[in-house]
Amino acid sequence: MTESKPVRLTSPANAWALGAQLIALLIPVLSVVEIYQPIALEAISIPLADTWQWLLFVGASISLLASLLMRGALGSGNRMRAVLRLEGVATAIVSLCFGLLWAALVREYGFGANPLTQLLVGGLGLVALGRVGQILWDLWRYRRALNAGQTARVEAIAQPKGT
Repeated sequence: MTESKPVRLTSPANAWALGAQLIALLIPVLSVVEIYQPIALEAISIPLADTWQWLLFVGASISLLASLLMRGALGSGNRMRAVLRLEGVATAIVSLCFGLLWAALVREYGFGANPLTQLLVGGLGLVALGRVGQILWDLWRYRRALNAGQTARVEAIAQPKGT
């Protein structure tokens, strides 16, 4: 006989995850205010570099906002899934943007020419992709629990049932 287990959603609400999301947001902010120029992307195409900075800015902003919004969605499965979906799409965009920047760095300067920069940019892209994987896994497990009728209502421990 199998015993039901609670479905736990992996939360990015920790200092490391929020820090990575903040870094992912600050990079395009620096680019938009022209403190940082994505020269490797500009070498390929200036419109590509301009589009990249705005896509990364919007994606990182929404991803960070979704992580913060999850606090308000706790306790409501529908709201939590909506926030997760929003974060998943935004984080996929962030991952794609960092992957594109990493590929441009390798194309322009060669693999390992700037190892720290390539490691950080590629790492942020992979970490964002990993978060998308976590979100998809969590949504799948939640949907499976709903289909099996194994969802529970959350109640406060000290709250009497009649209130």
